[in-house]
Amino acid sequence: MATSPLLQFISQLEVIGELSRISVSVDPLLEIAAITDRVCKQPQGGNALLFEQPADSCFPVVTNLFGSQDRVCRALGVNNLSVLTDRLSALLDQIPEIDITALDRQIEALPEFNRFAPYPATEPDSAMIRMTPPDLTRFPFLQSWSGDGAADGHARYITLPQVFTADPDGGTHNCGVYRVQLRGEREAAIQWKTGSGAAQHAELYRRAGKAMPVAIVLGGDPATLFSAMFPLPGDLDEMTFAGFLRGAPLATIPCLTVSLRVPHGGEVVIEGYVEPGESVTEGPFGNHTGFYSPAAPASLIRITSICHRQDAIIPATVVGPPPMEDCWMAQAWERLLLALLQKMVPAVIDISFPFEWVFHQSAIISLENPQPGMVRNIAPLLWALPWFASARILLFVSADSEAIKLSRAAWRYINVADATNDIILDSGTDRVAIDATGCRLPRSMVTLSAESAALIARRWQEYTVA
Repeated sequence: MATSPLLQFISQLEVIGELSRISVSVDPLLEIAAITDRVCKQPQGGNALLFEQPADSCFPVVTNLFGSQDRVCRALGVNNLSVLTDRLSALLDQIPEIDITALDRQIEALPEFNRFAPYPATEPDSAMIRMTPPDLTRFPFLQSWSGDGAADGHARYITLPQVFTADPDGGTHNCGVYRVQLRGEREAAIQWKTGSGAAQHAELYRRAGKAMPVAIVLGGDPATLFSAMFPLPGDLDEMTFAGFLRGAPLATIPCLTVSLRVPHGGEVVIEGYVEPGESVTEGPFGNHTGFYSPAAPASLIRITSICHRQDAIIPATVVGPPPMEDCWMAQAWERLLLALLQKMVPAVIDISFPFEWVFHQSAIISLENPQPGMVRNIAPLLWALPWFASARILLFVSADSEAIKLSRAAWRYINVADATNDIILDSGTDRVAIDATGCRLPRSMVTLSAESAALIARRWQEYTVA
């Protein structure tokens, strides 16, 4: 039996000492999440965790797989995340004039991109076993926080699902990561994000009065999960983008009971249908803000089939106050977004998502040679982009040799920003842009001379400084 991509990745982490095995019995209800949360708060994100004996299940659980910058790099096959910026920049250079409203179509028209489109596997995945009858409750899906699902008593969630949908004509496909709440052996609630590809597909099926096929994949090549999580432009195909990230197209297999294809090599494949207009109450759900998302209507999926590997490992994540695993994963998107921004706003030199801000679309943005009034012109351009449409704060600084960090940006802000002229409020919203570039100040910033820097570097060992 071939080793799955997920197990291959786990094995790599164990070899380099970045995997901890928990061999004692642990409870998927709250206990696994509490352990994971504590490890995520360790310096540099802590180890990945393999829980070998979840209570009441024969399937192991792995958490914090991508909870460090090094593991994100390994998952995407790069030595440094800046490689992602370079690769996407090179791709975008092939577009003569970028149109943000048609960027998905512009990218898909490029031969260098569409050569990574998924292709049908020559054989079915022989490692997959069909569960008869399908039963979601046999898997150790987590309850992360005590109030999760309290509205109707369904506390367990699938937290790393790759959810596949397509429009009724099969013309556009979507793969997104949406939270999935277990509601029994053969029912689950899916909370589509408003405006997402899956939500748009669900609306088309509702209008047509037809049940929508849905497939949920756990595991597989890490590039598919990252691609599903990224807010890609328009209807850009996530699986082709996953092929672009991994440098090779993905093989796909047909589902058994729904008219969808999913990547070969997953740990679990769950299939079902969402009936038009049928909804249930999902939530509350503890999230990255440190508060619960309130209970709300969600689509109900009725399960028609479950297949899994004999040795399936269930990947899960825990979201909560940072630092958490998803903060590290967002750094990959940060580097890709930089490539997009630099094509639209050449003055942008760098961008940083502080862990404390990242899920509010807020960022620190470094500008080259900022001039008075530049931030007032750039901020509305960024607010008009989908990636900053709800950004609570955009903090602009001038470019220098140091990487952008929240502490240094805050130091810049408190020393150079003027409350009257440098804080820009977007009328009618709660969005704020702050000009902390200091470009209007007549003062010069202190810097170490090149000669002194070179001298210190040359003699550092002589100083015997600890």
